[in-house]
Amino acid sequence: MWAWLVGGYAVVLALLIGFAGFVASWVDDEKKRADAFKVLKLVLVAVTGTSGLFAAAMALHQAGLM
Repeated sequence: MWAWLVGGYAVVLALLIGFAGFVASWVDDEKKRADAFKVLKLVLVAVTGTSGLFAAAMALHQAGLM
């Protein structure tokens, strides 16, 4: 059961990184690119940091993206 939970968490984070990276790289709208870059930075901090997930969620909420 724990393997499915951890695997699902990893898949969701990988999808977020992929989609945010795509939008930050290929979309023409500057505001969307800036928002995607913020999300990309926050998700990468969540993946690499120890308490990064809570900090990323709070930063997304404060930025008005969540």
